[in-house]
Formats: sequence, structure tokens, C-alpha cells
Amino acid sequence: MAIDQKSELHITSDTSPSERIGQLVPMSSIASTDDMLATEAGVQTYLKNTVFASHTVNLLSAGFANRTYRIHLHVPIDGTSTFVLKYAAPFVITLSNTTRIPVSPARQRLEVEAIKLVHSIPRLDDDNIVTAPAVRFFDEEAHVLIINDTGSDTRTLKETLIDETLPGPVLEDIGAALGRFISYIHGWNERPDVDLSLFANNEVGKMVSAFATYDRLVSTLTGGDNIPHLQDPCLEVPEEKLATITKLAETRAKEICSSTTVMTHGDFWPGNVMVSLRRGADGAIEALDKLYVLDWELAKTGVPALDLGQLCAELHLIGRFHPHREESAKITIRSFLSAYKQTRSRAMDTSTARVALGHIGAHLVAWTPRVTWGGQEQTRDVVQEGVELLDLSWRGSELSLLDSIVRPLLSG
Repeated sequence: MAIDQKSELHITSDTSPSERIGQLVPMSSIASTDDMLATEAGVQTYLKNTVFASHTVNLLSAGFANRTYRIHLHVPIDGTSTFVLKYAAPFVITLSNTTRIPVSPARQRLEVEAIKLVHSIPRLDDDNIVTAPAVRFFDEEAHVLIINDTGSDTRTLKETLIDETLPGPVLEDIGAALGRFISYIHGWNERPDVDLSLFANNEVGKMVSAFATYDRLVSTLTGGDNIPHLQDPCLEVPEEKLATITKLAETRAKEICSSTTVMTHGDFWPGNVMVSLRRGADGAIEALDKLYVLDWELAKTGVPALDLGQLCAELHLIGRFHPHREESAKITIRSFLSAYKQTRSRAMDTSTARVALGHIGAHLVAWTPRVTWGGQEQTRDVVQEGVELLDLSWRGSELSLLDSIVRPLLSG
């Protein structure tokens, strides 16, 4: 389905983003192809003769799951001339030689509905420093989503932390804002007016999350996955710890797949957070302006501590592989976990800290050797650190947790 001149796109400056979602469904149907939406020229053709007709289309990213473009409109909408278009292609995840999961473009519906909730559910003290780019158009048949552009001057949190020297107060503000935001997401199930059944039924998202980290833990450590950085020689993991990790992985994967209550983002890491900074006339960073959380396709009811663990693990990796940013990473982690604890104190217990710590360890094991962070020796060191964190999270005393990265969840 493409959009044409007869599409009823009632966009007005006083229409809320959540209301727009329901109004931006096209009224006519023209066949479009995957090939068309896989190219910049094809996207221009798709948008031709619509309110989103563009003189320029720039490819921002191209993965196996999505292609993302910045579109530059001939005629601005609400004073805005650029938007972001996401095309969701169908793809298959291979879990093993015999197990494959087809991932439908219908996953975009999850993203649309999650963003709708972000813009419609009130927050404590109108705390809106963190948001999600509002939806402007959704073509469910062609698998096209158009959202607000966060701006060419925004960068991912990962890029920002690595490349910029951020003042301590700004780092604290970033961490605290993200902590409050994910706490707000985790509290949606406490509202009787919020229906999370769509996300509770995201079985593919649950399978993907379980596989991507926990189903690969043991095979990563034993050499079964043949990861170059972990070969010659293979890692030496004591049998006792390997048994612990095996049990932990099985337990957590089952919890992920059976969770039906608490809303989670599902892919909460610094690469999915865009940062807008306020700068002075001399270009110096003065304050945090806005944070935008992207990519809600894995949104589902799940294990909330995994959102905490994933963000902290990636921040920790920045500190490990970019030593000059180690303190920046630590400040951000502390403020993130502290703010989360303060806003979720009623639901906080030792088990949350254990699961978060275990997920940090699991992420270090499953992801570090699969992503180009650094050389073999340092990668192996970080994976070994992940082993220790996994073991600590499962068998360690509460006192030992107070000496770990998740201390802010337990102290104060």
C-alpha cells in the first residue's frame, strides 16, 4: 500500500502525536515492492504526490531488519521539513541448523503502539526530558513508518559518550533521566487504563531476546560458536561456574518467554538513545536538552531488570574499551540506577539487583566477542569478567552485591 493525494492526513499543530497515529492511515491502495523501498530513489517514488513528497532522501542506516532514511520535504509540515522513514523488511533469525524464526514486518505495529503509549500516559511532574519520536504516518501494508526527526545535530548516546567530554552534571542528568524514564515504562502495568495484551503476545520478541543473549551463553564459553577472539586457546571456565551459568541461562530464558505483566523496552542500550545537548556560543556543552529513545520493535512484557542490565553493560563496555571515558561511564551508570531505585522503590528488592547484574555479565559474554570493541586479549578479559558477574549474581551474598556495579539499586 502506498500513499497518494487522496490520503486523509489530518495533521494540525494542535493534534497530539497519539491522536495522529489513528489519523495517518492511508485511504487508498497502490502496490509497492520491497525493491522500491530498499533504495533512496524508490522511497522518493513511494512518497511522490503525498504530503511527504521529498526532494532528497538520505539513507541513514541499513541493517538486515530495517532501512532508515531521512526525508527532506518539498513543503514543510507544522514548520518541519525533515522526517525519518523506517522500512521494515521481513527476515529470518537462525537459532540453529534446524531452528529458524520468521520475523514479520508486523513488528512495526508494536513500535507504533509503544510510541503511542509514551505520548499518552502521563508522567510524574510532567517529566518529559526523555521521549520517543512521535509517529506521523504508518502504512501497515507496505511496512513503512514515518516519525519525527530528532535532528541532524543529535547523536547516539554511545557516540556522544565516546567522542565528547561531558561535564559531570550533564552525565548525571542523562543517567537520571533515563532511569526515571525506564521506571515509568516499567510502571505501565500498574495503570488499570493501560492494555498491554499486544506486548504480552509478542512471542517472537521474547524468543529473540532469550536467544540473543541467554541461549548463546554456554556455547560462547565452550567454543561451540567458534568465535575467533575466543579460540586458540578456548576460554577456561571452571566446571562449577559453567554449571551455574547453564542453570542461570535456562532460568532467565524461561522467565523472558513466560513474562506477561511488566512492560519493557527490550533493546534499551546507548545506541538506541539519541542525545540533544545545549551548547553555548563558543560550542561548549552547557546542559542536556533532550533524549529520544528509538527502536521499540522488541517492546514486550518481560523481565524489567534486563532493561537495566543491557544499558549498564553497554555503558560499562564504553569504559572498558575507551579508558579515558571510564569515569563518564561510571557516573552515568550510578545516576541511572540511583534514579531508577528512587522512582521504583516499592518494587525494588535484592532479586532485581541480582537479575540486572547477571544480565550485565550475560551481555559481556554473549555480545562483546561478537561486536568489534577491541583486540583479542582485552575481549577475552571482558568475557571472563562477564563470567564472574554471572556467577556473583547467582551465588554471591547480598553483601558482595554491594561491592558491585549494581550497588545503587541496594544502597541509600
